[in-house]
Amino acid sequence: MASAAAAIDQAATPKNLNASLWWDSFVVLFDELSNVPLASPFPESLAKKIQDNRWWFRNSVSGFKDPNTVSRLALDSPRISIGEHQFPVNPDLKEVALTVSSILVLFLIFLSL
Repeated sequence: MASAAAAIDQAATPKNLNASLWWDSFVVLFDELSNVPLASPFPESLAKKIQDNRWWFRNSVSGFKDPNTVSRLALDSPRISIGEHQFPVNPDLKEVALTVSSILVLFLIFLSL
């Protein structure tokens, strides 16, 4: 009975990952930037969005890390938490995620040559 309770507790608690893994879609930001009239002062709300995503603009490719135990264990969890955002983990996509991760590592190695 104790193992069932532990499994339920584990399923209810999302696996926490580094908040820097989250970024908002740049499509909306691009659209907003495209619609700012050149003669107008730059909107503070857009300046804040750019500042909030500064790390991603400067380091997007180099910010990805090699696959590791923490990320692999996160895929074994029913839910993950990235900062304030929570997502269910689809077990059917676990192998795909691991394959894509390996391909991205090879791509980054190729870029660094």
